[in-house]
Amino acid sequence: MRPYVEDIVNVRGDDNCGFRVVARHMGLNEEDHVLVRHALINELKNHKTDYLPIHATERRYKLIFDGLHPPTSKSGIAPLEKWLTTPDMGHIIASCYNRVVVLLTLPEMGGSCETYFPIRSAPPLKPHSNIMCLYLIPDHFLHVKLKENCPLPPPCKEWMTHKIGEAEQWLFEFWDRQAAFDDLMSKEPMSPKKPTNEHNPINLDTPEKPKQEIEVTDEDEGYALSLV
Repeated sequence: MRPYVEDIVNVRGDDNCGFRVVARHMGLNEEDHVLVRHALINELKNHKTDYLPIHATERRYKLIFDGLHPPTSKSGIAPLEKWLTTPDMGHIIASCYNRVVVLLTLPEMGGSCETYFPIRSAPPLKPHSNIMCLYLIPDHFLHVKLKENCPLPPPCKEWMTHKIGEAEQWLFEFWDRQAAFDDLMSKEPMSPKKPTNEHNPINLDTPEKPKQEIEVTDEDEGYALSLV
């Protein structure tokens, strides 16, 4: 995907990074990530019947709902249960802001690149403009600006199963770009599997370190770009 990436922008690494990317994309200040959280809370609360089938159980729905609430610590650092998670929140972001949301990630992280469409609304007049893209690297999100008409990953399986009515039009609107992504991935060389010590593990009785803010340096950002 590297030829189709126009720019990658880093955000502060306080584990609110996913919400910071959304705020930045929507033209807000990065520090307005709390406003993004509240917008997503309202989306999930006002359309609960749309999301319950996706999240399967009330318990899972509540876990995601509670995770959207801002962290209460004085440092502002988000604990694990307050992180932006995909695919759980990808549909919520897409539906809240009525736009395409793309997740890019690294093959060695074991996840998949996916596209999230709004679950109940039809595409606007210019659905190909202003696509939001989050790039997931280990424990951090970066904000990616994609070039126009670039290939897009396939839609998330949950969307394919639970889309409502006219929302299906999103699939046909982006069919060609997703076919281009499949073609691109078929030509990508497979990353060599790194050696591990899984058959001869080393157990260390080391106490857990306290949670600290993650600092993502310019070198990290450059490394991420080289892997796209």
